[in-house]
Amino acid sequence: MVIYVTYFVNSTNLEFSSLPNLDLAFHEDSGLKSRLFPIPVLTKLNNMGLADRIVRSTLGIGLIYLVCFQPQVINDLMLNLLVGAFGVLNVISSVVRICPAYLLANFSTIPKTAVQACASASASASASSRASSLFTGSAKESDAQSRSTALLRRKLQFSVVIPMIILLVIFGTIVVNLNHQFWLSALTRKVEVAADVAVHVQLVTEEESPLGIANRENGYLARSVIQDALVDADVFFLHDSAGNSLRSVFEKGRENIAVVAAVAEIHAANGYAGESVRRDMKLIDGQSYVWSSTRVGGTDRWFTAVMKAPGHYTLSAYLLSPSFLVIILAVVWMAIWTSTYIVRKFVNKIEENSTILHYRSMHDSLTGLPNRQKLSQIILEKMAVLDTDRQRLYLLLVDLIGFRDINDTLGHDFGDQLLTRIGVYLGEIEADRVDVVRMGGDVFCLVCTEDLVKDDASRLSDAVRDKLQCSHELNGVPVAVQVRIGIASYPENSVQPEELIRFADIALAKAKSLRIRECYYRREQNTHSLRKLTLLARLKTAIEQDQLTLVYQPKVNIHNHSLVGVEALVRWNDAEYGPISPIEFVTWAEKSGLINRLTRWVLNTAEEQSRAWQVQGYMIPIAVNISPTNLSDPKLIPLIEQLVTEGSFGNSMLELEITENAMMENPEQALKSMEELCKMGLKFAIDDFGTGLSSFSYLLKMPISNLKIDRAFIMNNDENDKDAVILRSMIKLGQGLGCIVTAEGVEDQLCLERLKSLGCDCVQGFHVCRPIPADELLRWIDDSGWVAQDKAA
Repeated sequence: MVIYVTYFVNSTNLEFSSLPNLDLAFHEDSGLKSRLFPIPVLTKLNNMGLADRIVRSTLGIGLIYLVCFQPQVINDLMLNLLVGAFGVLNVISSVVRICPAYLLANFSTIPKTAVQACASASASASASSRASSLFTGSAKESDAQSRSTALLRRKLQFSVVIPMIILLVIFGTIVVNLNHQFWLSALTRKVEVAADVAVHVQLVTEEESPLGIANRENGYLARSVIQDALVDADVFFLHDSAGNSLRSVFEKGRENIAVVAAVAEIHAANGYAGESVRRDMKLIDGQSYVWSSTRVGGTDRWFTAVMKAPGHYTLSAYLLSPSFLVIILAVVWMAIWTSTYIVRKFVNKIEENSTILHYRSMHDSLTGLPNRQKLSQIILEKMAVLDTDRQRLYLLLVDLIGFRDINDTLGHDFGDQLLTRIGVYLGEIEADRVDVVRMGGDVFCLVCTEDLVKDDASRLSDAVRDKLQCSHELNGVPVAVQVRIGIASYPENSVQPEELIRFADIALAKAKSLRIRECYYRREQNTHSLRKLTLLARLKTAIEQDQLTLVYQPKVNIHNHSLVGVEALVRWNDAEYGPISPIEFVTWAEKSGLINRLTRWVLNTAEEQSRAWQVQGYMIPIAVNISPTNLSDPKLIPLIEQLVTEGSFGNSMLELEITENAMMENPEQALKSMEELCKMGLKFAIDDFGTGLSSFSYLLKMPISNLKIDRAFIMNNDENDKDAVILRSMIKLGQGLGCIVTAEGVEDQLCLERLKSLGCDCVQGFHVCRPIPADELLRWIDDSGWVAQDKAA
């Protein structure tokens, strides 16, 4: 980014404008430019507009005239030379249209309209790129950044220029004062030396000497010489230490009573005892005088010479003199350009650091590829130029399978080498139209534009596998990489970049769970939603604030027509979302870690209900479902022990139902927990038996007392079909293992009779009773004909 500062000569404003990648901008005719400056390098450095050059030329010629024809105005040889040199430089700058000070600060006084015209010409060469940036808002961001940079420059210039001008003016004043003191010292020294000679001659003329006549002649000669030396002195005379005038051959201006009286007053007031020389300035009747007094030998006599000080030796006069004004202007000029240069360096450093930080924030430090922060911008840029009538935008999320094993085996350094190599390989796949992004870890993303046929995305997916699924040698060890790919497309799946990324991630998770090479996103795959996040938070509150309820579904013995127990089922009726399906929120609780809290709430609530029934005279065993996570919950066993020993779940009043898959997820842990709970008198039932992957070896070891056959084997089976054969076998298997066999999902009387004929022990289903609240269960017992097995006295 090159910053041009447009300076309007007829105003005092500095206007900043920002143009991307412009090396030169001229408002003059290009043909004239080439004739005047045939050297291309010089033409690229032009930074002076026509108005600026006219002012510079006029100023330069005026300064040259002032120095050459009116040197007495400044009245200083060195300053005249500096002013003349400055004038010549201004004239040369206006001719060549190059100002070195402008170059230092990246200034330009070329009119803004010409700069904009050049910008338009440059922009027309990249119309498609500009269209993309307009779509993404990058142009607006660039303008805002330029305005921010311009404002920063102004503030920095103001904060630097003003203090610098003040400091330089103070420094210049100190220099002026030192110069004043120097000339004052030189002036008084002249008087002092003349006074010394005059005193010496005075002494010689008064001595008694054999050569008196000759000495007098020498004295007269010396006196004439001294008088010529002190020709500028207004008053010089001999006096005593009190200032009283003494007669002498060296006298001048004794009639100036005011000066003589002032000298007498100074000496009378101070005395100057022990001093031999004294000099100073004195304001007498509004006129400044320089005076110097010298003691005559060791006597009490003094010789004093006094002369008027030139007008510019007063500070006020010097501050208004042309020479001092030249110094001040030079100081201000130097302050402005020095501070501008400092500000330029400072801002350029900030911009450089900002560019580096922005690059690092948008790129992966390991592979150098764009990162997730950059992905949305890449997607938007491709959307801007996409022809949706015949093209589609695809996102391919690529995950490396088994990469963690490579890290654990060879170390992270070699894992990083592999990631870097894979980034290079992916970048080689149709590099002209595919953007590669590292999402983090071992996941990469490819963004590409394809024709409407999805086979094109599949073709790219195949290219990725061909490129990556080969042997990679790391530290002499060949390693193989397998990939899974999730694919989402715009505009079918979403028009928002973030949603498109999320959908591709969902498709990738599906591909990994199904262990397939690639998977296109389908809406039904999306089990993640705002509703889920909201309800998970509300479920936690519902558990803590006891907003859930339990319903109970009876289990009956079909041979003696008795009630053998009930299964406790949790229900949730949210105040905002209404009834929530147990399948929905229990599954979410499993995945989110809330299942332990939920199970503990169910156990506590079921125990309270069991106690209430026992108070009413009903001994009804309650079955509660537990998950694989519950078996690892350290709070589960202590809670159940408390409910058994101190609550109403003693005497085998609690049965825990667990699925086959839950047992097989960690069979050792499950067996250990189940054995510990069985010691408390608890019973276990295998729920949904026949649908899982149970091992008969573990089934023999587990303390199971009840097998609950899944409804899939109960519905729609005839005596001769395969389901009936399997059902009969499962019943005999369960009974052979010493378990009670319970059939779930009994919906009609025909099914009930068939199960009875097959020898099934118990049934559960809508034909018997739907899940009902606790207060309705007792009424059902009284009205249904199914007898509670152990009614307390």
